[in-house]
Amino acid sequence: MDHEPIWKRARADLLIPITGGDHDLFLWEHSWRIARTAETIAGFPEVGRRGPDVAAVIAAALYHDAGWSVRCRAGECDRTEILTNSLSEGDREESARLLERSLGNVLGPDTLQRAVRAVRSAHDRSTDCVEAMILADARSVQEFGVLSLWPMIRRGMQEGKGVQAVLDVWQRKKEYHFWDARLGDSFHFEAVRELARRRLEQFERLIVELKEQHYSEDAATAASPPPPPQTPTPARRGL
Repeated sequence: MDHEPIWKRARADLLIPITGGDHDLFLWEHSWRIARTAETIAGFPEVGRRGPDVAAVIAAALYHDAGWSVRCRAGECDRTEILTNSLSEGDREESARLLERSLGNVLGPDTLQRAVRAVRSAHDRSTDCVEAMILADARSVQEFGVLSLWPMIRRGMQEGKGVQAVLDVWQRKKEYHFWDARLGDSFHFEAVRELARRRLEQFERLIVELKEQHYSEDAATAASPPPPPQTPTPARRGL
């Protein structure tokens, strides 16, 4: 099946109009990224053996947070609030309904049903819907990477907070072993868990650099004179 019509229809639904004829891309980029991740996960050997419907996976991933678009277009929230907190169960149902309306003439009946079911059951840890499991893992792995900073920055701008708030949240999560718990219980597929683990290592290195620059620790190091060059000691004969 040609998946391009799915991507095009979702883009039209998820771009949020703003003044001047332009669009807010935040929700679309978020959904696009998760859909790309989900499509890749569907091709992992341990996942592919379960026979996922890839078109349904892509559709569900693109529309899983579409409730934000519905709310924003209805004037129920400002676009700057998008993805700064979780959608309610009712909003997730709106996501499924928008998928059903928009892709009803794009997807076959079985694929459409699978996609809608994936959106509705992705938050259910006990689901047996493989498309929902893929979507859940694609969502969860985003939390472990550098890209998770972007919603935190948007939330911080709303609340008048800065870099220190990001560092404080990270420290609290470390102290309460949040990441260990999330790695242990957030994934259906081991390959995705390993990807999350690698992303977390990279994320932690970035946080260390962020902390150093926030406190100007790197500046203090730069001001220190470099150590004098070491003069090689001549080798002693007979040893």
